[in-house]
Amino acid sequence: MQVLRTRRSCQDSGITLIEMLVVLAVIGVATGATMLGVNASDRSSRAQSEALRLANNLSLAVDEAMVTGTPLALTWDQEGYSFVTWSAVEQDWRAAAPGILAARHTLRSPLQLAIDGNDNHDPILLAPSGLGSPISFVFSSAAVSDSATSNGAGWIVNFDGFSASAKAKEGM
Repeated sequence: MQVLRTRRSCQDSGITLIEMLVVLAVIGVATGATMLGVNASDRSSRAQSEALRLANNLSLAVDEAMVTGTPLALTWDQEGYSFVTWSAVEQDWRAAAPGILAARHTLRSPLQLAIDGNDNHDPILLAPSGLGSPISFVFSSAAVSDSATSNGAGWIVNFDGFSASAKAKEGM
């Protein structure tokens, strides 16, 4: 009788392959749901850091234009931006002198850049005088066609031709 009992407990111990696959499937689903949640919460902080980066780069570009006396321009599209400077010798625009301004800054999807109330992607002139018309850049995690109807986390960079500041988009 003692031998029979030991034999049964050996057969009942352990887990089956099906049980192991079920546990792995549950862990996979839970991990996937967690990662989706982390990505969604990261969008607002990405929009904030990109807005602050653009505001700092605009201030640096205006300082560079004032110090050198040479106009700069911000070239941009929905996916990113870079700065170019006017070359009197070549009579053409070329990459800006400081490396941080010259390198194109590409935004990670789904973050997009737009100018509030402006659908074209014309370069923005940064004059050595620091004068210019006010512009509002909008960073949003959704496609931006109208700032009033856009969804998702958003930040605005206000630029007056001389200084730039970033703030959270109202109504978010």
